[in-house]
Amino acid sequence: MARRRKVARRRRSRGIKLLGLAEAAVQASIVTEELADVNIVQFIAGDAGPSLQVAGGGMSLLEIAKRPELLQTIGSRAMNPEKIINIAIKSAIANVSFRFAKRALRRPINMMNRMVFKPLALGVSL
Repeated sequence: MARRRKVARRRRSRGIKLLGLAEAAVQASIVTEELADVNIVQFIAGDAGPSLQVAGGGMSLLEIAKRPELLQTIGSRAMNPEKIINIAIKSAIANVSFRFAKRALRRPINMMNRMVFKPLALGVSL
C-alpha cells in the first residue's frame, strides 16, 4: 500500500493587521458621521476628543448612556433612505480604495512587514 503524503497544515496569522484596523476605523467613521454627526473619536471620547465642530452638535456614547432617548434619534436617522444610500456609497468607495491601495502598494507593504515588523516581533503587520 502506498504511503500517504502528509498534508502541511497552514497556521493562521495571529497578528494584527494595521491596514485592516485603518479600514475598520474609516468604515466606523462613515457610519458615525452619518448617524451621530460626529467622527469616531468624538463618538467614543465625547467632548474630551479632538473636535473640529462646535461641541454639542453631535452625540457621543456618554450622552447616549445618560439620555437613552437619543437612540430613537439615531434609529430615525438610520431609517432615512438618503442616509443609508450615503453610507452605502461612501462605504463602497472606501472598500474599493483600500483594495486598490493594498494591491498597488503590495511590494512596499511586504518589504515593511519583512524588514521592520517581523524582526521587532510586535505581532503586527501592515
